[in-house]
Amino acid sequence: MSEERVETARTGAEGEEAATEGGARFQKLRTWGLALAGIVVSSLVAALVTNYFDTLTSAGNVPGGRGLHAESQVWWDRTRDVRTVAMPHPVDLEDLGLAAGDADGQFDALVKDGGSYAGMMRIRLTLMNFAKSPVVITGVRAVTTAEKPVPSGPAFSCGGAQGSTGVTRVRLDLGSADKEAEEYDGDELVGRYPAEEIQLAKQDEPAIFDVRVTAGPKFYRYVIEIHYTQGTTKGTLRVDDGGKPFALGPVNKRATRYRCDENTNTWVRS
Repeated sequence: MSEERVETARTGAEGEEAATEGGARFQKLRTWGLALAGIVVSSLVAALVTNYFDTLTSAGNVPGGRGLHAESQVWWDRTRDVRTVAMPHPVDLEDLGLAAGDADGQFDALVKDGGSYAGMMRIRLTLMNFAKSPVVITGVRAVTTAEKPVPSGPAFSCGGAQGSTGVTRVRLDLGSADKEAEEYDGDELVGRYPAEEIQLAKQDEPAIFDVRVTAGPKFYRYVIEIHYTQGTTKGTLRVDDGGKPFALGPVNKRATRYRCDENTNTWVRS
C-alpha cells in the first residue's frame, strides 16, 4: 500500500473518531439541555399550581371544603332560654307523653312531626380558617329563603328561669329590615356586629360564637351569611342547618299553649 493511501486511511479513521467524539458531546449536551428544560418546566408548573391553590384558598373555595369553613348547631340553654315548638295540627298529649327528663327528645319528636321552632333560637357557629392568610369577619346577617304560614296548632314550651331569655352578645332579629346582627354589652346596644375586628389568623384553629335569633312577624326559612375579607379578597359564606335552611317564626296568638311542669311530669296549659 502506498504512503498516500495509508495517510488517507489514517485521516479517515481520525475523522470518524472525531465525529464519534463530537456526537457523544452533542448527545451529552442535548441530554443536559433536556434535563435543564425539564427542571425549568417543572418549576413553572409547580409555581402555577401553588399559585392556583393559594388563590383558591384565599377565596375560600378550595376543593374538598378547605378555606374558610363553618359548622352550625341549634341549641338552647335551659337555665335561661324558653324553647318553643309550634305545631301545624292538633297533638294528642297522651301520645306526647311526659315532659320531665326527656324534654329535648320530645321537642325533637315535635319538629319531626312537622313542628317548627318559635319565638327564639340559638345558633352556635364554629368557624375554621384553613387558608394561609388571615380572615377578618366584617358582618353577619340573616337571609330569608322562604316564608310559610304561622302554624295554627298548639305551641309547647319548656325551660327558662321564670321566662328569662338571658343575655347574649350577638343577636339577630328576623323582624328588622336589614336582618343584620347586632352586638350588645349586657342590655346595652353596642352597634352593628362586629363592633371590633374579629380576625381568624391561625390555620385550623376554630373560633366559636353564639347568635341569638329572635322571630319576626312572619314565619321565615333563612340562612346566615358571614361576610369576611382575606387579603384584598371579599367573600361571603352561607351557613344553614345541616343542608336545609333554619326555620323560625312567631307563636300564633290564638294557639293553645302548653308548658312543661317537671314537678308533676306533665304538660300543663298556660
